[in-house]
Amino acid sequence: MEKEAKKQRGFYVEKGSFFVHAAVILLALAMAARLLGTMALWSDAFKFATMIALPVISALLYILFILLLGRIALWSTILPVLGGAGFFILSATSGTDQLRMIICIVLAFVAAFVYTATLAGMIRTKWLNVIVFTLILAYQIIFLAIPAFSDQKDPISFADGMTLLSSICIILAMVFASLAIRRRKVPKEAAELPKIKDPVVIKPEPEKEEIPQETPIEIAEESHETQSEQAVSLDSASVAEETQQVPAETEQAEETQQ
Repeated sequence: MEKEAKKQRGFYVEKGSFFVHAAVILLALAMAARLLGTMALWSDAFKFATMIALPVISALLYILFILLLGRIALWSTILPVLGGAGFFILSATSGTDQLRMIICIVLAFVAAFVYTATLAGMIRTKWLNVIVFTLILAYQIIFLAIPAFSDQKDPISFADGMTLLSSICIILAMVFASLAIRRRKVPKEAAELPKIKDPVVIKPEPEKEEIPQETPIEIAEESHETQSEQAVSLDSASVAEETQQVPAETEQAEETQQ
């Protein structure tokens, strides 16, 4: 019972969930925006590998894993999340603002750790993931997107706008994916019943023949019958004696007459 309960612990997502569909659509938009915004970097092998291939492959793997393995092995999505965290760390190091670079690196490490710890079973709630990714999304929108798109003196270029939009779509997708996570319910173990001793088999004793007990009335009737039988036998005996005496008397009378 304990082994079965351990197997059923963990998190999963439903493929038909609205949040899963939203996360998949946002990741697809992020890949398209990334490819459009980094067309000028395709000739540089290092930048192509780190700024294009790494985020696109990570997003594609996340889509495949959450759709195919989300119900039975959601932990497999840890790999693309770690790849995405590596991309954000590398992209932060390419900037000139050191404070912004430190903040982005710390947020990427925290997000990767919380997501990994949750699906590994060390954190038992999904809401810490939702909070972390929501804070990162708020930082991206408030401190990066709004100043960049609202700057009229130095308007943002198409490439930078697409890459920033791609990053926002990725973080928003992770917020929806975190909302889609569900925790498996562990069945309650049935209370142990008290142990019952083996039943003792009692062999039936052989039946004794019951001797019918005669009632006083039956005893009186039997004694009366025996007495009547005795009387009848006595009468028959006396009759036999009388019959034997009659011929003897007749013989004696005949002798005297002669």
